[in-house]
Parts: sequence; C-alpha cells; structure tokens
Amino acid sequence: MALGEARTLKRNSIGFFAFIVLTFTGLAAYIAPIEVSPFFSYAGAAALWPIILGFVLFALVSLPILEYSRIAPFAGGYYGLAELGFGRVSGKFTALVNYSFYNFVQVANGFFIGWLVVDTIDLIYGVLVSFWIWVLVTIVTLLVTYLVGSLSAKNLGRLLTVAGTTMAVIVIAFSLYVIIKSPYNSAYYFNPANSSAGFGGIATATAVVGFFLFAGYGIALFFSEEGVQSRKNVWKAIYGGLIVATLIIGIVTYSMLVAVPRGELAAIGTSALPQLVTWIHYIPTPVLVGLNFLIAIIAMLGFGSQTGSQARILYSLGRDDFIKNNWVKKLNPKSSIPSRAVLVNLILALVSMLLVMAIFIHIYGYNPNSIAVAWFVSGTISTLFWFLHHFIPEVGLYPFIRKHRKDIKFSTGRIIVSSLIVPIVATAMFIYIFYLGIVSDLVEPYFGALIGVVILTFVLLGYVIFKYYRHTIGSSAVSDIAKEFFEQGSKEDDS
Repeated sequence: MALGEARTLKRNSIGFFAFIVLTFTGLAAYIAPIEVSPFFSYAGAAALWPIILGFVLFALVSLPILEYSRIAPFAGGYYGLAELGFGRVSGKFTALVNYSFYNFVQVANGFFIGWLVVDTIDLIYGVLVSFWIWVLVTIVTLLVTYLVGSLSAKNLGRLLTVAGTTMAVIVIAFSLYVIIKSPYNSAYYFNPANSSAGFGGIATATAVVGFFLFAGYGIALFFSEEGVQSRKNVWKAIYGGLIVATLIIGIVTYSMLVAVPRGELAAIGTSALPQLVTWIHYIPTPVLVGLNFLIAIIAMLGFGSQTGSQARILYSLGRDDFIKNNWVKKLNPKSSIPSRAVLVNLILALVSMLLVMAIFIHIYGYNPNSIAVAWFVSGTISTLFWFLHHFIPEVGLYPFIRKHRKDIKFSTGRIIVSSLIVPIVATAMFIYIFYLGIVSDLVEPYFGALIGVVILTFVLLGYVIFKYYRHTIGSSAVSDIAKEFFEQGSKEDDS
C-alpha cells in the first residue's frame, strides 16, 4: 500500500504533554486508592517496594519497544515491530492477539466499574444493589468508553489532560492530607527489610501485582502517527507517564501505610477497598464514597484511550488489506479517526462481556464475590493476551536492525543492550512472572480462562497462516513508515 494512504490519520494532533497524559491515564494511576491492597498482603510494611521494582522492570523491558517508536510511528502499535523483525505472519498474529487483549481489557473495565459501584454501596451501607443496576453500570461503562474513543485525537488528548490531571491532583491531595494529619509517619516504611514476608514477599508482590500496574504503558504507540514529532516525543512521554504513575501510586500507598498503626496493616491487605479502612480515620465516609464514584467516572473517560488504541489496530489491519473490508478502515471525515472501528470494538466488547456475565451468574449467582471474580477472570484473560502479544515484539528489534545495519546508525553498544541483552532478560522475566502470577495458582475459573485463551490463540494463528498461504495476508504499512527513518537518516536519533 502506498505511503500516502498510510498517512491518512491526522498528523500533529497530540503534543508531548498529551502523550504523557495518555500514558498515565492508560495506566489508570488515579485508581490507586482501590488497587493497592495486594501490596500490603504480600509485602506488609514494605508495600512501597513492589511499586518501585515494578517501575524499574518496566523501564527496562520497554526499551526495545521505545527504540522502535523512534524508528516507526505506527498506529498498529506493537505489531509493527513484530512485522519489521519477523515478517507479516508474525506481525498480523501479534495484531490479532493485541486486539484480543484490548477486547478483554474493555470487558474487565466494565466489570471493574460495576464492582466498584456495587461493592462501595454494599460495604458502606450494607445494601446489595439490584442485579440490573450492576448490568446497567457495566454497559454504561462500555458506552462511555465508546463515546470518548470516538473523539478526534486532539480532543481526546484535551479531555484526558483535563480529566486525568484533575483526578491525579485530587487523589494526591487526599493522600497528602492523610500524610500530614497522620501521627504514624516514619522512614520505617522505606526499608525493604521490613517486608512481612522478607524479600520473597516483595518479589512475589512485584510479579503478581507490581509488574501489571504498568502493563498499559504503550498506549501512546497507537497514537504516534497522529503525534507532534512522534519519533522524538513518544518514548520520552512514555517514560514520563511511567514516572508520574509511579509517583501517584507510591504517594497513595505511603498514605495508607501511615494512616493506621503498624499492627493494623494486615487489615489493609484483606480489604477490597483499602482507602475505606485507612483514610476513613481522617476523611468523612460520605466524602470517600463520593471519591469512589468520581474515580469511576474519570476511569470511564480514561478507558477511551484504550478503545482508541484498539481501534487503530483494526484500522491498521484494514489499511494493510489484511481485513478485506473498506467499511472498517474508513476514517470519519470530521475527526479523522477510525470511528467505525471504535463501533466494532463496542459491539465485540458488549457481546464478550454479556457472555462472561451470563456464565458467571449461571454458575455463581449474583453476589459481591461473583462480580469481583468476573472482573478478576476477565483481567486474567487480558493479562494472558498481554504476555502473548509482547513476546514477539520484545525480540523483534535485533533482526530488524541486523537486516538494515547500514541504514541504522545506532552505536554497537546501544544495539547490544537494547536489542539483545534487554530482550533476553525481559523474556526470562516474562516467563517467570507468567508462571508466578498466572500458572502457579490456576484454580477454577482461572484454569478455564487459560484453556480458552490457548484455544483462541491457536485459532488466530491458524487464521493468519491460512491467509498467508492464500496470499491474502496483505501489505505492510509499517515497512513504508520505517523507510522514512532511513531516508531522514537515523544518526540524529542516536542520542
């Protein structure tokens, strides 16, 4: 496909700061008051350290991906590097797995907001809301996600900049208020030796939870074709977003550590809503309930960046003629975004969510535990797909550089570190974390989820191979985009 057609997304729509916001809203750092309890259950008083190690690990393993962002700003995201490194079969397979990941991220998002609303009301007021209210909240979540994801790239960046930054400021303000008021502030909580389960507890917390705090770091990749000076800005913005998210989550976690006496830390680890057993000593209950609902609203807006990323995968597959459907890849004439692909995302996510919902309610009934497990299982499915769509791109940089060594003026040391050492270490780390966080505790219904993901993965692989042998696998727009890098000269990026 001609490069002119590959550039139909509107350039210069997202600036550097908006890319940072896209990253930390994609990481949903502002929901930290709700998601940090596992750090306490695994690491106790050293709950800060899984966050720190999780950041360090992601800063490391993301290096090959960020090097790729400096070569080819590509709306298809990760599958571009897989394709540049190993060819179209690997690329298109990665794209379908990445798309499946985002589909179940949307499902998990719907269940998360539904659980948050139901569990907050149940925990504070002792009332289990109607089953149909839960269903309505999950559906509304996907509808709001769809509407936000349908915005132009510039307006999406503006909305998330206002909403995401405001929510981050509010969460930090609550945390700092608790820290200032608390009589329990201490350097004790910064010492990893104070982990309740030793360093093993910190390592487990990092693998099971801390690592996944940052799994959504790559959202900016999918908007890179629409960015301002994306080759220079995207990788910096991703690191910036990771740092901002780490600071937000770290401040929230410390505020909970010092909110109660050390002897009561175990209660935080067993609470589904940790801020309600910590901050409640300093902030009135109605205010905390209001905060939970505000987090739910802002989270729904933030999820729009995820379906926007997902839509750009579908658009890119259409642009490559892998999907033989002009309707899907056609851009909205006003917003210049793949709005029809966003609609497809909504339909698939709704169908998937309602199917999972029907299965869980039939087997487990409607109760606070079953709706939480529905969220956890959907999150597990998306996590499994995350691993699958990261393995190939993570090791794809070296074969690409080797094929174009004369054109890419990276130093030898940079090539060895970013395309060989880091991918090898990252792959080993992925396998270990996959085992520790997923495989080592596969009870039902999580085992059934794993089997389903394995089956679907082989179906997707078979479909790609089938299209390859039928000569309908399509072209490679990312290869055309990479040529620009060679034409401009890569030496300027060797910094």
